[in-house]
Amino acid sequence: MRAGRRPSRVAGFTLLEILVVVLIIGIVTAGMLLSMSFAGKDTELETESKRLVSLMDYAQEQAELQTRDYGVYFGEHGYEFVVYDVRTGAWRPVDEDDALRERTLPSGLEFKLVVDARPIVLSDKMEVPPEPKPDSDSTSSTQPHPLSSVQQSSDSDSGSNSDSSSNSDSDSDSDTAQAFAPQVMIFASGDLSSFSITLDRPTAGRSITLHENQDGNIVAKKMVVAGSGGT
Repeated sequence: MRAGRRPSRVAGFTLLEILVVVLIIGIVTAGMLLSMSFAGKDTELETESKRLVSLMDYAQEQAELQTRDYGVYFGEHGYEFVVYDVRTGAWRPVDEDDALRERTLPSGLEFKLVVDARPIVLSDKMEVPPEPKPDSDSTSSTQPHPLSSVQQSSDSDSGSNSDSSSNSDSDSDSDTAQAFAPQVMIFASGDLSSFSITLDRPTAGRSITLHENQDGNIVAKKMVVAGSGGT
């Protein structure tokens, strides 16, 4: 009687070998992600800065085409474009153009604003006043200059505290709208007020600053990473 053949051993990977390979792949992948992070790559930060540049360019074009003064109101975590309404003599949101609507930054990003070489303290909430109703008696009168409302607001606030209780709610809303003005001006001529706005991610030490160059165009500087000059 012939002796039976011993079954041949099928070559393959053991569970231990598979686990080792998976571990190596995980280590390599983690290293690649860390190297990209340390290199200062921040897609979200770059996307938001490019969006703001594009929207400000668009607002400049609209200001020149419509011969109307526009502006940008910045909060710590968002921004909104406004337009000067000559009928009411006040600034209002650009409700007729959805592209210039209020926008909120993604979590972890915040703004830092400098106007005329002076840092501006930004509110953590967007507080653009509602559009005031036009007054038939005031439309024929001389409207205040768009820039005068900010300068007058501090003086009027200090002198009107004692009389504020006698004003009606509608008068209070109207006064708030009259006193409001955006921090950054986009004039009907296409010129802008002197400013720089920094989009910052404090937890990672990364930031991108936008400003107006000598040609009057809004440009974004290279991303700055803490501990280096830029990327």
